[in-house]
Amino acid sequence: MCADIVKEGVLAYAELSSAAAARYPVLSPPAWTRLEPQTLSGEPAQALAARIHDPLWLLARQWQFGEFDGEDAGTPVAVDLSAHGRPLNALMPQGHDAHALGPADLIEPEVEAEPFSGASLRDRVEAGALLAAMLSDAGADVRDALIAACPLSLPAGPGPIEPMWAILRRKGIDGTAAAKQIEDSSFSGTWGGDIGASGKQAAQDWLDWFRTNIEPSAPASDSWQQARLEYDFSIRAGIAADQRFLRAPQHDGGAVDWYSFDHENRPVLTMASDAGAQTSAQIAATVHATRLRYSGMPNSRLWRFEDGQVNFGMVEVQPHDLTRVAFLDFATVHADDWLVAPLDVPRGTLVEMDSVTYRTTFNESFTVANGNTGPTDFELFTLDGPLGKPLRGLVVPPGGRTTVEGPPIEEVVFARDETANMVWAIEKRVEGTTGDPRERRLEGTPADAFVTAPGTDLTYRLERQVPPWWIPLVLVPNGNKGGFQLRKGSFTDQDAARGKILAALPFDLFEEEVPREGVVVRRVPSLARDNSGKLRRWIARRVSVATGEASSGLTWDSAERR
Repeated sequence: MCADIVKEGVLAYAELSSAAAARYPVLSPPAWTRLEPQTLSGEPAQALAARIHDPLWLLARQWQFGEFDGEDAGTPVAVDLSAHGRPLNALMPQGHDAHALGPADLIEPEVEAEPFSGASLRDRVEAGALLAAMLSDAGADVRDALIAACPLSLPAGPGPIEPMWAILRRKGIDGTAAAKQIEDSSFSGTWGGDIGASGKQAAQDWLDWFRTNIEPSAPASDSWQQARLEYDFSIRAGIAADQRFLRAPQHDGGAVDWYSFDHENRPVLTMASDAGAQTSAQIAATVHATRLRYSGMPNSRLWRFEDGQVNFGMVEVQPHDLTRVAFLDFATVHADDWLVAPLDVPRGTLVEMDSVTYRTTFNESFTVANGNTGPTDFELFTLDGPLGKPLRGLVVPPGGRTTVEGPPIEEVVFARDETANMVWAIEKRVEGTTGDPRERRLEGTPADAFVTAPGTDLTYRLERQVPPWWIPLVLVPNGNKGGFQLRKGSFTDQDAARGKILAALPFDLFEEEVPREGVVVRRVPSLARDNSGKLRRWIARRVSVATGEASSGLTWDSAERR
């Protein structure tokens, strides 16, 4: 029919053009055209029927694609979800006792915070200035009395003290001394008389902040494993007999997520905080059954053209690239078999599904079988467990997603020196007495010792000195376990380490933890807000890959020309 319309329209256009050219010679070609549907028979029903000349071919194609194997089943329209969640209520650093994990606590500072070893000069001064400001806002302007009652003293330590701190000593307030006076209730008489109820409340609020972020009263447990340069800890979900234990054996620092944990079997743990702890809670929801969609997903219908975003020819995949091969198989074969059923769960919870039931357009209900009894090939959010039995549950740690990290205050590079056949721990920068980073390369290098023989033009060098911040790591037997490990050594009878990363005596490190490219360990200040909105400060450690082998230039017994 369409061909007939176009053909007759062209003939009409030609006749019109010839007649117009004969009558109006100037008007050629015409200024407008018009196409009208016309048929030879006068009835358009035959063309609108869209007859198929080979229907058997289409039936054969449907048979090849398996369309005749389907059933007249309904489409899922709603999904009923039922689960139970066990709150994460205890944290157990490896090698230390467990302590309670509150609903408002963040797991990152609980895991990464270093044991307190004394507040720095900067922390003490800033805390004292904050105390004076909070008291002034509360109507108690006692800054001069605070300076007299809590004078700032400069500590003795390695490295020079900048002149700025000598100036601040005259008008600075020692936060550590102020905290002790508040705890002893001796501040009322030494801070210029009565500061009022609002002033006392401000002082108590400042003390809570100071003991949480600057100088804790109780030593924190340490999850850092120096022999492996990583964090190792476990958490408990649930109480009494309904407990699950999850362990993060190789956490490198940063955000703690579900993939950091493995399921482990441990004896039942009982704590004093279990008396009022929350038990497992039921979580239920009914949501709409929504098809899983993503950008570039092919259409599930056979007779429909794809848009420009679907281009499987642009996917660069090799036979050994199993991830992309599995994705292509999912996108082309199984993409229409998945539904999205979101379930909101609380933070700080281990959630295990109880049942998943979906309803169809025919009001039929089908329950998805729960396969939490044996091993599986692949399943998202599954935690590895002992004896090949995984834990099918979702861990939602109470983490802080907006953690802010500052520049490193200490940096140590563990590197191999193949020329000298040594492994070095290079302290590039350490935390000074004031709390600021200090470059150790500014300390200088000791001079070499020379011996000159008379009547010769050679100079004997006993040893080429290395900088003092290059600390040797020597091989020692690993007890009865076989093999060797690295232990911090020294060229003298003094420990050359000045930072906290290498402060342990003895400092042992497994040899395999230092590859040829080296390892960098940094101490970085971190800041985040907990669930109640309060700020949490702590010092974390970050491990990354170094830039390659090192060259210390260490040599012995060399003869050189003068």
